[in-house]
Amino acid sequence: MSIDQETSHDPAAGRHGWRLALAARLRRHGATPNGISLFAIGLSAVAGLSFYFALRDPPHYGAVLLLFSAVCLAGRLLCNRLDGLLARRGGMVGKAGEVYSDAPDRLADALVFLGVGYGLTPWLPWASDLGWAASLLAVGTAYVRVLGLACGLREHGEGPMPRRTRMIATAIAALFAAAGLALGHIAVVAWSLLAALGVIIVGAALTIGLRLRAIVRELEAR
Repeated sequence: MSIDQETSHDPAAGRHGWRLALAARLRRHGATPNGISLFAIGLSAVAGLSFYFALRDPPHYGAVLLLFSAVCLAGRLLCNRLDGLLARRGGMVGKAGEVYSDAPDRLADALVFLGVGYGLTPWLPWASDLGWAASLLAVGTAYVRVLGLACGLREHGEGPMPRRTRMIATAIAALFAAAGLALGHIAVVAWSLLAALGVIIVGAALTIGLRLRAIVRELEAR
């Protein structure tokens, strides 16, 4: 069944209907899952640049850039859903699909968190270290998930900080920072973004630990 047919005939598709409809439209216009995955990197790069320059411009421009970064992060999350819909339900699973699905996300995480960290360096020179820490730990969560698969286990998604949660936390922080910058409360800007990086670092470290523990227990139980 094609995406168009599923949207029209599957009553259970109601909660995902708008995404199915959008995926069907993109397919009709020649979009591919791999192309959407690469487009998500572009959105993340723009978000990272927006974070970086937002704190170096006059406040009204900075607030707009922060809002724009939140929109880009929402777009990235949508792309992550649409590429899977096109691949699985649209019959467009490619031989290198797993590479295009997973590798771009690792780069996208780094582009976002490094943009936040280096954007804060004029006020807090050590903030770039937090950006690097968040980037490396985000990659670590994916590494441990893939490690479990490489051991012949099911995919382990335990932990409080998967990709979706990381992006939502960063987008919410961007909205708070935009409001603070527009109102002239610079402390709100810095602490909102720092809090997001801190939550992501702690949450990603916990996620790595929980996934490793689950993998070890499953292997030892064999």
